[in-house]
Amino acid sequence: MGVLIFTHDAEKYRTGDYVEGGYVSSDPQVEGLTVIVHKRYPTAKECVAWLPHIAYRMVWVCEKPPKMKKNDSVIIDGVFKKQDYTRNIDATMRWSNRTKSFSECANVPVPLMLSFLRENNKDIALWRTLAKSFTNVPEDFQQALINFSHKPVRRMSWPKKKKSDGVLEYPFGIRESDAHWESIVRLSKEVANDLRRTEKKLLPKGLQKREQSTLDGWI
Repeated sequence: MGVLIFTHDAEKYRTGDYVEGGYVSSDPQVEGLTVIVHKRYPTAKECVAWLPHIAYRMVWVCEKPPKMKKNDSVIIDGVFKKQDYTRNIDATMRWSNRTKSFSECANVPVPLMLSFLRENNKDIALWRTLAKSFTNVPEDFQQALINFSHKPVRRMSWPKKKKSDGVLEYPFGIRESDAHWESIVRLSKEVANDLRRTEKKLLPKGLQKREQSTLDGWI
């Protein structure tokens, strides 16, 4: 049996043979394979369920690890506590030096950064690019796309809590004329999981909020 690792940053685990994504994308029973999973709040139940099937290591890149009983096969790599990302987000939105701003952007969880990007960049071409590029790429790729695709603003706008006024909201990259987007989300677990990671509140009615496995039969 291998080990479970919870961390903020997967960089040092990207060595040898590894696979990475927003869900368990490969059989963890392969000898010497590192399986890296990006999920903000993994549950103890799903992590413990995978443990007997891990040959080497499974790395969860998360905002907060689940509460679990003491286990020698579970490793907490880093300090997990609430952080203030104001400076990092402000730099990403405003700094003209995009190379410097990327070092700040890389510290912010992608869903949080997207909420600020929506308020500070209305370029539909940018949002379509992100929609096409975000599927099944590591978080650092997503952060790079956000940083280098964004045109800096002079003054950063903060996300506002919108009042319900009967106006429909759509996920980024989706137009009002895209009449079948809900059907696509319902039929594709991968697409639905992408939406769960970025804009969970916009999931079609009736879909579970929790991220769903796309692989069957291993557990």
